[in-house]
Amino acid sequence: MTAQLLDDFDLYSDLILSTGTSVADRPLTPIEVSDMILRLEKETGETRQQIARRLGLGRKTKVSSMNRPPDTTQLNHFLKLQNLSRKNAYMLGFRDTPGKIPFTLGAVVADLPNKDDHNTVLKTVLASYDTKMRITKEDVREIVYRKKASPKEPISEIIETVVKSKPVVDHYYMIGVSLPASIGMDRGDPALLRESVNAVLAGIEIATATIRDNTFFVSMDEENFSRMETQRKKTGMTITKFFRRVLEKAHGI
Repeated sequence: MTAQLLDDFDLYSDLILSTGTSVADRPLTPIEVSDMILRLEKETGETRQQIARRLGLGRKTKVSSMNRPPDTTQLNHFLKLQNLSRKNAYMLGFRDTPGKIPFTLGAVVADLPNKDDHNTVLKTVLASYDTKMRITKEDVREIVYRKKASPKEPISEIIETVVKSKPVVDHYYMIGVSLPASIGMDRGDPALLRESVNAVLAGIEIATATIRDNTFFVSMDEENFSRMETQRKKTGMTITKFFRRVLEKAHGI
């Protein structure tokens, strides 16, 4: 029987260290924080205000607001990620995480009813980070607004209208993991990086592997993603710890 989250010291500590802080290198990704918050709701029966207080979210910063209930805005942003396509949910990071899409932008995308549209928007946003015309949260809000107003209009046409950018459409699952400074990788040879990771992930084939702004990105098809998740869950590791261990093994650490 799986232990309650509050009784799992390591995992609960990872959750605390991933919320209510401005540290970029956090143990959990935003979608994992979302999953843990949902689990806390079910296991404890606490209100969102109680959970926000427990996790240090919506802290009071003014004396005039000391007697008010905790603000649940950030907690609600995390929970909105539950509506997001899992194909790209692991691409999301925190505001101070280099190279990854801020999870609050992902929460905006989650308002779109079609999960294929989630994938197209998020992949296009990520691709824009390699250009001088980065797609902003306000651009995404406009894309979502237009799509809701004209549901029959293809998301690709809306993206081109709003940001004058070609949409990125593929069917791969994308994962982004922040790297600690201790892991030195060959940033100039994606093919070599891909080979070294595939050698460690027995029975799992990744399609691409790159590093951008100290964030390690891999993509894989649905079958291989499912195998990876099965393997990861058996270890009990978070996605960040799992891939950091893979990279350490790839480099004999």
